[in-house]
Amino acid sequence: PRASRMEAERLSNREALLERISSGCHELDGPKAVGVSASLAQLDSPVRICLVGLGRAGAFHMQSLRFVGARVAQLVCVVDTNLELARRTATEFAASDCVARATLEEVMADVALAGRVDAIIIASTTDTHYGLCKLALSASKATFTEKPISHHAEEVDEVICLAKVPFLVGYQRRCDRNFRALRDLIADGALSSEPGRHGVRVIKCTSRDNPRPPEEYLRTSGGIFHDMLSHDFDMIHFLTGEIPDEVFTVGHCYDPAIAALDDVDTVVVTLRYASGLLATVDSSRVAAYGYDQRVEVFGERGMLTAQNESRHTVELATAAGHLRPCTEWSFPERYRHTYTVELTEFLNMVRNEPPLVEEDRLVERHALLGAVARAAERSWREGRNVKLAEVA
Repeated sequence: PRASRMEAERLSNREALLERISSGCHELDGPKAVGVSASLAQLDSPVRICLVGLGRAGAFHMQSLRFVGARVAQLVCVVDTNLELARRTATEFAASDCVARATLEEVMADVALAGRVDAIIIASTTDTHYGLCKLALSASKATFTEKPISHHAEEVDEVICLAKVPFLVGYQRRCDRNFRALRDLIADGALSSEPGRHGVRVIKCTSRDNPRPPEEYLRTSGGIFHDMLSHDFDMIHFLTGEIPDEVFTVGHCYDPAIAALDDVDTVVVTLRYASGLLATVDSSRVAAYGYDQRVEVFGERGMLTAQNESRHTVELATAAGHLRPCTEWSFPERYRHTYTVELTEFLNMVRNEPPLVEEDRLVERHALLGAVARAAERSWREGRNVKLAEVA
């Protein structure tokens, strides 16, 4: 009976997501319609997906594709440099006539196969994102990519200029229900006494990873500023719409393996904004007690706090004291639901008639937030305040 109830709940949740897609309901912050090929907007047929990269991030996206089902999203091609892995994965999705290729270039060179692809999900290693985004967008394929687009400003600008079709970058915290509730309360004036102003004065972000990523990942991650803190810089923008003018960073490295990569594992960044807003981010590559993601927002009328999520809500109280459950252990647990939300909203952009794209300011934020990460890193290296104008 318990299994039956769980399956019924799973199906109910799945149908609710499908209904959101089919009805055109979306939660994107200001998308607009653009005229692209009608094949992308067929509501009576699934969006045909090519997934590039079958590692950790690729596995999350495959799980989401299984969840929404083949009548909404059909995996027609998988790409990985490990061709044997790609072939095994394609076999699992044989009902969709899924094929395996070693590179996206092979897919695009095959006119018949490229014609079967409506949208491309890029989940490969960080250092490949720019070239893959450029290839996909140049072919007018709707594109979802894990962050970052690139660590190089000129490459980010180039991709932004190509983003004339549905294009999303995977900052999954924007899809978390807690942070969306936090943003909505700010937007509704919970902290402001003046209509039209957010009233936010100080934001504190705590961002402590767990467990430490493997060295293979760290070598291509771009470092803590671009890999980890970029999420927090984006979160502050998500909550306020603001980009800082100046940053100051202090950091230290306790892990010799990370120090050997010319990186740090513990950082505090202070950000100053033109509006008077002040923000801090404290970040660590490890936290022995679990994945720690908290945001405190202080304003003229009070304070809002988004806490960590625990494994369950049961608390034990005895004469010895109160025992509370542990926080979620790692980001795949903490943000497991956000990957499906990201996918459904991306699919909605593609399936809409005409298809939707984000507002220019949201796409262009990627260039500005890249500058914030560069400024934070330079501040750590040079031991001084860095103005964004120095690195933009």
